[in-house]
Amino acid sequence: MSEDYVAESESESEGLLEDMAAVGVGPWEVSEALRPRIEELGLESNVKEMREQGATVVTDAVPHDLLDELREVIHQMAKEQTVVGEGAGHATGVTEIAMMLGKSSVVDRIMVFPKLLAMWEFSAGQGFRAGTVAGTIKPQEETKDKFYGVPLHADHAWLPQPWPEHNCVATICLPCDGMTEEEGATVFVPGSHLHRRMMSPAEGEAAKCIPLEVPKGGFAIWGGSTWHATGVRTAPGERTLLHASCQRLYTQPVEDYTHLLHDEAYMAAAPEGIAGLLGADLFFGSKSPEGLVPDPDKVYKTLIMAQQ
Repeated sequence: MSEDYVAESESESEGLLEDMAAVGVGPWEVSEALRPRIEELGLESNVKEMREQGATVVTDAVPHDLLDELREVIHQMAKEQTVVGEGAGHATGVTEIAMMLGKSSVVDRIMVFPKLLAMWEFSAGQGFRAGTVAGTIKPQEETKDKFYGVPLHADHAWLPQPWPEHNCVATICLPCDGMTEEEGATVFVPGSHLHRRMMSPAEGEAAKCIPLEVPKGGFAIWGGSTWHATGVRTAPGERTLLHASCQRLYTQPVEDYTHLLHDEAYMAAAPEGIAGLLGADLFFGSKSPEGLVPDPDKVYKTLIMAQQ
């Protein structure tokens, strides 16, 4: 290897490091590239609430007529392909239509509205990727003791604790008709994201949650470390919404080899340990149009492995 080549490589490496340092931002900071959009869209207060409280409600994000179309799409898909969740990895009693991106032009259009994209980029960085895109229908609870949804938790549960200072997952709830506390609005514990860990059972029992009430056209968004839960619906009727998350780019592999898991000839001849490298033991990617319900044992194993 020539000295000129080495010198050129070192120079390029130094330039890259300098560029990275120049654009780097701290946890919950707005990048210089994103700042003009945040200001143009009037999201400064939402950014402040995300930083300090861990969640916020963004208003006037999606046209009402498009939300009316979304409601129709979700309910039509619910007739054709549904899962009523039970147990780990699902919202108990809630109808879920999974993997909606690419299935409906209405969903695709909603996912790229400016305020959603700006808040996702603020929360999960440039290059964020779609993690989950699902339609959900939550009915009224039949009794005070009958709860439909997911109890208090945080979406960073897949990461070892303490969780990163830089947020890795951001989730939105976009209700088709708005949602009040009585209509089952998502609830959260303000400031809980600063703990950067899951709550203890005692903390969960004592948690003081507040609802993220959203007017029609708006959405609620929270970070991966924020303790939150499905709200109880006491009002008659159903809550229909789009539930979508985006992930920081490094939380996903650059190259996806999961297709090899479906190649029976390859897997039969593969050395021991290959299945583990391909993610065969993980919950991620186990939802598909052919099999929407993930294996509860796989969900449990993934959570345990994520802590080690």
